[in-house]
Amino acid sequence: MAVSKIFHKGKEIVYIYYRGLQEQAMIEAVKKAESILLLENKPQLVLANLSNAFATPGFMEVNNTVSKNIKHLIEKGAVVGITGAKSILLKGYNLIIGGKMNPFSTEEEAKDYLVK
Repeated sequence: MAVSKIFHKGKEIVYIYYRGLQEQAMIEAVKKAESILLLENKPQLVLANLSNAFATPGFMEVNNTVSKNIKHLIEKGAVVGITGAKSILLKGYNLIIGGKMNPFSTEEEAKDYLVK
């Protein structure tokens, strides 16, 4: 399942697993995450795994819209699977729109960050 709830050190995390997904499946996953966050309507921890996934322009367009709709519900966010220039772009994106998604090298580092 592309979107699920996981627990790390006793805390709940909304986990979006994009790994290996194609554009349409990625769009469906981000929309599913949006619906979960909006339905529960409370601040949450969010982890996105983009390993072996390509953020196409179509996905990014949908993702940007979703991000604006749910950013007030993301207590803390982490992203795994982006490196180099993409990581720098994410940090710039966060500055511009006030995003809360921070890049990490490993899933374990990301989870530890989220629950601190």
